[in-house]
Amino acid sequence: EIQELAAQHFARTLAGSSGSEARGYLARRGVRPETCHEFALGYAERSGQSVVRLLEQHGFTIEEMELSGLVLRRTEGSGYYDRFRHRLIFPIHSESGKIIAFGGRALGEGEEPKYLNSPETAVYHKGNVLYNLNRARKESQQAGFTVIVEGYMDVIGVYSAGVKNVVAPCGTALTQQQVSALRRHAPGVVINFDPDKAGRNATERSIEVLLNERMQVRVLELPDGVDPDEYILANSAGAYIDLVKNHTQR
Repeated sequence: EIQELAAQHFARTLAGSSGSEARGYLARRGVRPETCHEFALGYAERSGQSVVRLLEQHGFTIEEMELSGLVLRRTEGSGYYDRFRHRLIFPIHSESGKIIAFGGRALGEGEEPKYLNSPETAVYHKGNVLYNLNRARKESQQAGFTVIVEGYMDVIGVYSAGVKNVVAPCGTALTQQQVSALRRHAPGVVINFDPDKAGRNATERSIEVLLNERMQVRVLELPDGVDPDEYILANSAGAYIDLVKNHTQR
């Protein structure tokens, strides 16, 4: 219930006056308003108190707030503050579609970490969860394969291009539990991680885990060293779809 209330709050904040910077970022990345709505994107404002106040108003205890992963105790002095501050918010859903956690992208220059995720909680175990599997699973069943990309924005870009059988790990290396979840829906995968050193290393590790689960594995490397979202913006949705088809029909 706390995760759902927070998601609604973040979405309202994105649509309000304080969400203008986050909306501008999304517009520059080519994310349409209807896509924001479909993915329930939101914005965590700067004060670091809005989620604390929201949950207090709904009668939740401080202990429940801390267990949710959304609220932190101050290390100096007394009081509590929001985990996510001045970040674009990506709700993370369970396979059945319930909101169980969040990812937050920094909007300010030099703000670290670039991506901040919810901690492990009673309802969120990141090694078991794939971002967007709740939407992708039926499309994966029909296509016979799932495209695996690296991050939230890559998923949104690829999904918006028309390749809806796309997922991403939630900030972890691909795990056996995640691969088992994929295998329930389709026997094949196309790995399309970023072309940098970290992406290549993640691809190598993922291939081993996937083959251990007897998955059919193909690797898609995009030209010009770009990630999926950048490739779609620079070329077209159709160009990306053609590349995926070429890798699954050979």
